[in-house]
Amino acid sequence: MEHHPSLLAQWLTQILHLARHAWPGFAHGEPLSVLERYDHLLNALLAALVAMAITTLVRKNLSRIPGPLQQVFEGVVEWVQGMIGDNIAHHGERYLPFIGTMALFVFFNNLFGLIPGLSPATSNWNVTLGAALVVFAYYNFHGMKEQGFGKYWAHFAGPIWWLMPLMFPLEILGLLSRILSHSLRLFGNIAGEHVVAGIFFGLMPLLLPVPMMVLGLFFGLIQTFVFTMLAVIYLSGAVSHEH
Repeated sequence: MEHHPSLLAQWLTQILHLARHAWPGFAHGEPLSVLERYDHLLNALLAALVAMAITTLVRKNLSRIPGPLQQVFEGVVEWVQGMIGDNIAHHGERYLPFIGTMALFVFFNNLFGLIPGLSPATSNWNVTLGAALVVFAYYNFHGMKEQGFGKYWAHFAGPIWWLMPLMFPLEILGLLSRILSHSLRLFGNIAGEHVVAGIFFGLMPLLLPVPMMVLGLFFGLIQTFVFTMLAVIYLSGAVSHEH
């Protein structure tokens, strides 16, 4: 299994004098420290801390005449509000904190692919799978809360009662498949973009970095939008009373 620990993980390994050893069945037996082995968790934690720090800074410095950073975050909030409002008819504002948090977490993780020494945690399936599972648990919980446990799961049986033995397993399989599609889509796109960018940087390190970084930023925004939009659509389907 190919594994290239980020420079940050390597640097911290040296600073903290962490022991390196081979991990069975991983990275072709290459000796790695615990930080190098789990650098995707390190980068995910760092992305979460950066998001928390920036949002806390913006909140503490709110002004009637917003500065550039406040304007950016106001735009992000309006964008998420619009997305939720277009898909969830009633009380969509209650879901704004969760959807906004997931959007920021995914975006900052994607952004780390553009920063020397770091790597995007979303290029590791463990991270995107964890994010997809959190979204899955969230919208199913709110679906049961909004409609009631029995009514929520009963709609997976279909409109015709005698087709229930066939429809219910198929519907549940389709529900569970969302976890894979939601996580693999983000993982595959970010991992592929990161690998391609690394190849081009190696071939032409003096000419390509700036345009590739611009494209990487745009690509990270697109993938954040797709992940967030799917989360909102799944949530809308779960809490809607019309289905």
